Amino acid sequence: MKLKKKYSLQEISKAYECDIKGDPLIEIDSVCSLNNSKKKSLSYISDIKFLSSINYSNLECLITNKEISYSIDDKKISLLINENPQLIFSRLINDSLSLSASPLFSPISKKELIPDSTLIGTNASIGSNVTIGENCIIYPNSTICDGTVIGNNVVIHPGAVIGSDGFGLVKDNGKWIKVPHIGNVIIKNDVEIGANTTIDRGTLDSTMISNYVKIDNLVHIAHNVFIGENTAIAACVGIAGSTSIGKNCTIGGGSGINGHIMIADNVHIHGMTMVTKSINKEGVYASGTTVEPVATWRKNQARFKELDLLAKAIKKIT
Repeated sequence: MKLKKKYSLQEISKAYECDIKGDPLIEIDSVCSLNNSKKKSLSYISDIKFLSSINYSNLECLITNKEISYSIDDKKISLLINENPQLIFSRLINDSLSLSASPLFSPISKKELIPDSTLIGTNASIGSNVTIGENCIIYPNSTICDGTVIGNNVVIHPGAVIGSDGFGLVKDNGKWIKVPHIGNVIIKNDVEIGANTTIDRGTLDSTMISNYVKIDNLVHIAHNVFIGENTAIAACVGIAGSTSIGKNCTIGGGSGINGHIMIADNVHIHGMTMVTKSINKEGVYASGTTVEPVATWRKNQARFKELDLLAKAIKKIT
């Protein structure tokens, strides 16, 4: 995203109470993610596990905290240091956005830009800068927000919302502050999206739905999620932000998938499964127990992992 003007690090430092390591006269004119870095751009890092994502050849500057700054080569990149890097990054973006100038409030795309072979239902809302391919069906009362890219042969059922803001928040003096979402959603070819399903726009980059993906009703796909080709997702699944799901997967209804994890190709997840960590090997996975008091559940969960060893020990005795 381009900022409303060029800023020197010195200006940003004064405006947002940051310390500087590096050249205070360096100028930046845009912000970006670590995974999609660009010249003259600024990004942030608030978790040391993302150090390997830093592209020193592209980024001009990083916002980070004092602890992480010790692990970054400040001879290769300038640093702005603040104890809440995400908050500073979000404030800089918000200060460069104007609702009147934002694409979220710009005129609706002209109908003549939509191919004749694509059907748009009554009361469907199509935002600006939306691209829709051939032979699509956008059913009534669905919402396609600004910047969304839709391929060919896509079906979007009533009430679906594509490109809404994700649930990104950062604390400022104990209060939740909204993280701006300036990315988009890209839906490839031959995708079907069920009624009242929501797919959030990326924070800075794109939420991606690959070819031949089939999504049931009432599914939530958060910002920056990637869904691989030919994966099918049943109703009431929730997928948290920045998770990557492989090709040819199936996800049973009511499952919950944690954020910032990876699921391999050809993984099949039973209904009501809680996925809290990455699945790196193809196969069939399940979880879940009946409801019980949390103290008992915690004890049983710890013992559950020992059941196989216990069964083998009993077998030897008998």
